[in-house]
This record gives sequence, C-alpha cells and structure tokens, in this order.
Amino acid sequence: MNAIVNTNIQTMSHREIAKLTGKEDRHVKRDCEVMFSELELDPKGYAQNWTHPQNGRTYIEYMLPKDLVETLITGYSIKLRHAVLLRLRELEEAVKRDLIALPNFSDPVEAARAWADQVEAKRLACKERDHAIETKAHISDKKTATAMATASVKSRQAEKLKEQLGESKNYASVKAVESKTGRKFNWRELKKWCVEHGKKIKDIADANYGTVKIYHKDAWNAVYGINLKNIFS
Repeated sequence: MNAIVNTNIQTMSHREIAKLTGKEDRHVKRDCEVMFSELELDPKGYAQNWTHPQNGRTYIEYMLPKDLVETLITGYSIKLRHAVLLRLRELEEAVKRDLIALPNFSDPVEAARAWADQVEAKRLACKERDHAIETKAHISDKKTATAMATASVKSRQAEKLKEQLGESKNYASVKAVESKTGRKFNWRELKKWCVEHGKKIKDIADANYGTVKIYHKDAWNAVYGINLKNIFS
C-alpha cells in the first residue's frame, strides 16, 4: 500500500522577493539577516550559493520557508505584501500538483531518510528553475523539466541516504533533544564547542524551516551532559 506524501518544503528566495517588491536585492537580504537575528536563527541554515548568469560571480542567497516569508514582509506596504502572497499561492498550487507517492516503510527511520532525500531533489529542481528564469530559458514541457531535475540528482540521492545512516546516534538537532527532554538548549554553546574541538556541524531537512543544524554527540555530552544514545534508544 502506498501513502501519498507531500515532500516539498515551500521556499522562496530573497532575490525573488526583491523582484516582486521592486526592492534592491541587498536591502531584502539585509531584512532577512535582521529577521534571523531577532528570531535567533542561524542564517547558514537558509543560505545557498547562487551564480549570476551574466557575470559568472557566486553570491549568497537566502531560501525562506512560507512562515519566514510572511514574517519578513509584515512591515512592507499592503501592495508589496499582496504581490508576494500571490506568488506564494502560485507556488503552493504548484506543490499540490506535485504530490509524490512514497512506499509505506515499516521502518520510520528509513521513511524519514527517503522523505529528506526527496526534499533535496525538490530544492535542486527549484534552483534550476530559478536559473532558467534568469537566463530567459523557456521550458514548456513540464514532464521534460521534471525529468531533467530527477536525472541531475539521481546519483546524489543514493549518496545522501548512505551519509545519513546511523546519524540519529551521533548527531541531533536542538529541537529534537528539547522534544525528548523537555528542556531548553542554546545552539550557540553547541556550535562553539564543535568549532573548538573540530567536530562537524551538519544540516538536515526540516518541515518548518527548510533545514536545521545537528550537533555531534560529544558536544551534547560535554556542554549539557546529554547522551544521545540514551534519549533516542
């Protein structure tokens, strides 16, 4: 039996928001960074590289989930908010037409990995779509566009699943540990310990924020006395 699962995390780039509102790219980017600071969010969790099709230079762009898009434009004029919200509605309708059927895994961990992998594929497809818009390329056949995106991520999907095997015992996000323990934790302390001790900080897909940071088991143990193996067993 198959379960129909919407594996798309709806996002909008700060560059697209700038175009819709007529604001300068750098001003919208600054607004994003102020918002991240106020909400105590790590900007790196929403940043990705974007290469300008004309000058070939690489810049940072922020990909925002729906809730952060709506938060960002709260202070904008009615006309500008309306333009962005109309675009969000268009994107949501596109997502509804793109429901993906996944096997009903008996192992929830495997199901979650497959879900995260599909999210990664969707993000890449959105990035390629934006690049096509910038270069004024027109792809009229939706099936062809989907096939192109799928082919480009096929190999990395397999590697992504392998990379995530066993990470529940070695890495965890602040949200996950807070949910298990009922306590509150400061991600800055975990990040500081990882940097000082050479432990890698990784990103995983998150349904609310696009991605979240996960921190090494040694950082959790050293900073907060948390044994990930015990709380996630």
